[in-house]
Amino acid sequence: MLSSRSRQTEDSGRLKANTYKPLKSHTASRWLAGGALLWAASALTFFLAARSSQSLPPIAQGALLNLLSLYFPVFFLAVCLLLFLTHKRSAIDWRHNFSLNQLTAVKESVFVFSYLLITQLLLGLWGHAGLHFPGPDIYDPSRHDLLDVGIWVGMYFAIYVVVPLVWLFFRSFDWNRLFASLRWKRDLWIIGVYWALDFFGPIVFGAHFFGLNPWLYALGIPGGIIVNTLGAGLPVVIVMHIILIPRLVLIFENKFTAIAAAGLFYAIFSLFDPGVDYSNGQHALLSVTYIVMTQTLVGMGKAAFTVVTGNPFVHFITLHVLSARIPLDTAMYGEIFSGR
Repeated sequence: MLSSRSRQTEDSGRLKANTYKPLKSHTASRWLAGGALLWAASALTFFLAARSSQSLPPIAQGALLNLLSLYFPVFFLAVCLLLFLTHKRSAIDWRHNFSLNQLTAVKESVFVFSYLLITQLLLGLWGHAGLHFPGPDIYDPSRHDLLDVGIWVGMYFAIYVVVPLVWLFFRSFDWNRLFASLRWKRDLWIIGVYWALDFFGPIVFGAHFFGLNPWLYALGIPGGIIVNTLGAGLPVVIVMHIILIPRLVLIFENKFTAIAAAGLFYAIFSLFDPGVDYSNGQHALLSVTYIVMTQTLVGMGKAAFTVVTGNPFVHFITLHVLSARIPLDTAMYGEIFSGR
């Protein structure tokens, strides 16, 4: 019979053998370098293809100006500056707060990436729906109505909220533990400053928000918040910020690498945003490379809020539904909900 000390030694050895080991720092750096090369290749491909193309997809109009005035500022302010301002914060207990199993983090991350890519292709090519209404289309009041909004919300809510919540349930996700870990008072300055930047930024650069009919505000703001929350905000919160990002942080143990990987994930989420065009090979190439070039930077900004705060809902307020989507979508949803 084994002695108590022998059993403890054996159990300890078995535990060490089964303990997940994060990627070494130099391996994480290689992943980060690979991501940077992918982004650079996408940007280079886009601008070379744009020079030889007779026309551009609607989403890619003014690409260079948009990159310099919108997307690079998001990257520098919401990623680089935020990481610098919060670099002395204490470490976040990702395993405890998000009910994670370190042994399955890599497998589950690959699964989530695959799930997103497959469902985006099905929703975009078959369902003609994207993360933001009206999907690949450009909004036209004569073509898009409340029924279209309802179908979009239903599909995205079912696939990216209901199904992931069931998946989390079977992994014993503890919502009480997550909410108990959120430190709203500590992060209030982040919420206030970055909400203001992302709310007024689109207005400064041309979003049609001021000077609307009062009924458009009365219907468009609350209506837009509700449908964007159900169809875009909650899907991104749950799939990207609650499921994916905590696992990426465990895998890499490098904030910037995790943020970059999450940025690419968000670009996949945006493959069928309004204005993309997959009607021919040239426009498809321009659409995909433009999305990767721009939405990876936006996604990195969203991911940075969760990585530095441990709060998956901060991005919802500061860089999504409650900020930029209000000035961008109020006129559209006001018209839709008023039946114009």
